[in-house]
Amino acid sequence: MHLFNENNGKPPFSDAELHSARAFLSYTMTVSPRYDELLCIVPGALENALSRLSSSSSDPRHRVPGLRVAASAPYQAYHLVDLVTGGRMTLARQSAYPSIADIRSGKPGKSSSWAREWPGLDVAISPVERAVRARIPAMTEEIEALLAALVACLDARDPAGEWALGLWWTDPLRRSITAGHDGGISLWGSGGRWELAWTEHPDPDDIVGCLTDPHIGVPGAAAVRLSAHVREIRLGSSVLTLRYGVSRADG
Repeated sequence: MHLFNENNGKPPFSDAELHSARAFLSYTMTVSPRYDELLCIVPGALENALSRLSSSSSDPRHRVPGLRVAASAPYQAYHLVDLVTGGRMTLARQSAYPSIADIRSGKPGKSSSWAREWPGLDVAISPVERAVRARIPAMTEEIEALLAALVACLDARDPAGEWALGLWWTDPLRRSITAGHDGGISLWGSGGRWELAWTEHPDPDDIVGCLTDPHIGVPGAAAVRLSAHVREIRLGSSVLTLRYGVSRADG
């Protein structure tokens, strides 16, 4: 949710209360989803990337509320846990990285005081964080599955060169794609009806190709083209509308 929204002062975020982690996608990384964990290998600026997700700053609007560092080996790996859902995520500099057990046993060496910049499991979720999370409308399991697939496939690329997501900021296939006119991204809705609107990479047909791919797509997902700018991804009775290159007002 927080990766696909910006605090841009536009409805429904005019009060800037919905936190944004959009800047996390500006880093080059390899996304490797596991059964019970999301691993992101960030070869450069690991700590900077982490700061886009978690921060002890007094202004928490540009981080994921409730996300905490469970264990850290500075410059090597950071293990993150969502206090509400228990979901796990790891940021590592390379594919071989110290586990939580390794870190707690002291194998990677002493933890740097710099690691204290990010809140740990001892920092309870704050009233502000709870309020932000409470603002997010409930969604169906089908919508959750589609959004989870988008996160798991942030840097996915079709081996045949039919589609690529490019972390939502570049086109790995080097095609001539006309991006939108004003930048920005937003994700909002409720229940089984949600809309994802953006104006830059990737092309909407890349998202369609990924979510309906026979090998890594979401089983049962089907796409409908409504116009040059709008697609629908349907799963069960739920619909995720993709609106590309235009704002909601433009249609």
